[in-house]
Amino acid sequence: MRKKSFVTTMVALAMTITMLAGCAGGAAKGDQQKSQDKEEATQGTTEGGDGDVHITMVESLTSPERTEILRNIADKFEEENPNITIEIISPPLENADSKITQMLMNGSGVDIVEARDSTVAQYANNEWIQPLDKWIDGWSDKDTLTDATIAAMKKINNESYVVPYGFLWRGLYVRADWFSENNLELPTTWQEVYDAGVALTDTSTNRFGYAFRGGTLGHQYADTVIWSYLGTDVLDYPDAGYFLKDKEGETIFTLPETKEALEFYKKLYSDASPKDSIAWGFAEMVQGFVGGTTAMLIQDPEVITTCEENLEEDQWQLVPFPAGPSGEAVFPNGYGGWAMTSFTEHPDEVAAFILYLSNAENNTYFAKEYATIPIHSNAPEIDSFFKEGRFATYLEMAENQELYRCATEPMMYNAYATFKADVDTMYQKWLTDEISTDELLKWLDDFWVKAYQEEGKKY
Repeated sequence: MRKKSFVTTMVALAMTITMLAGCAGGAAKGDQQKSQDKEEATQGTTEGGDGDVHITMVESLTSPERTEILRNIADKFEEENPNITIEIISPPLENADSKITQMLMNGSGVDIVEARDSTVAQYANNEWIQPLDKWIDGWSDKDTLTDATIAAMKKINNESYVVPYGFLWRGLYVRADWFSENNLELPTTWQEVYDAGVALTDTSTNRFGYAFRGGTLGHQYADTVIWSYLGTDVLDYPDAGYFLKDKEGETIFTLPETKEALEFYKKLYSDASPKDSIAWGFAEMVQGFVGGTTAMLIQDPEVITTCEENLEEDQWQLVPFPAGPSGEAVFPNGYGGWAMTSFTEHPDEVAAFILYLSNAENNTYFAKEYATIPIHSNAPEIDSFFKEGRFATYLEMAENQELYRCATEPMMYNAYATFKADVDTMYQKWLTDEISTDELLKWLDDFWVKAYQEEGKKY
């Protein structure tokens, strides 16, 4: 993997996300400026208060390792603000979003929630979270936020309902040792993924070519195959990736290429994946890969650390996301971040902690430990991690904007909450032949045509 100037590549990354997802630079601050930043972020939290403040924060993408990272930052904040206590609640990963939704519907007992690209619109539309602009406007660390970060913050009504903690682009993790043993080239296209997956599948030894995701959010993996077949030029808007350009609410699910993509995707499951992967979520996919069951895995950069801890250096490799027949490799510009509830009793203190979590120093630490693309352009000046190693694959992708593109589902629609609750079940019925490809496509098309008719063009 070639090394390069990260200042250059991070600017390229920010520009790429700006262009592709409808989305930089700055110098590191000196000690005096950092002290001033801390003063701004915590103003009003330690002086003139009415007593101790308890802030409750709920995670979504939970893991013991990540909770420890957040706890380390929270402990520092508590040391600097003795009257504030931060409680971090970490529900089990698979039902964390449901838990957060229940807590938000109750309207009390939580001050900060993790909001993701797939949930922030729902939270904002229901007025469960509130804009953070009046606090961000006076935050000096905002000057080093990348364009991608600002675009994600302003995605809902041009207001900052969330401060991202990082971006989660997808890459292809491969068992390099398996490929070497079988004299196979590392794949660059979806067809090569399928061909290698079939070649590496040996049910007698419980080895399979591909770590399929059939459980929660599994439909998003089908989306990436569909978009890579179609290319982004046919989309009306990349962040509303189900609607066709200039077609007034018509969807991609009416195109013959979409049907071809889905039938290819089903073959990837039936011919190269474990049968029980129809129920796999994130944890099962990653365990299948590092545990020696599957040869390939599509995942975010957070898996780098897991691979480093569980596999030898020469056993695995990270390569760019595979391209489809369109000549493009299309994946979601995934992100997560921190949002303030609309009913918190301590908005100033909550805002102070969110901005403390998000300042350049703490976000760089979090991004390194959690392996996300950081939100500040001066991250490489703070830590050389982002200049080196396998993480550079994502920056390689950012430099080739003609090939690597971003698209997402129409998450700005109120109907998306219902869609998300039902769509994975429909895909599972299709994968088990309870419904046909045409029936799945009709359901998808009918759903989004109706959403467009009822809510109009929301992008």
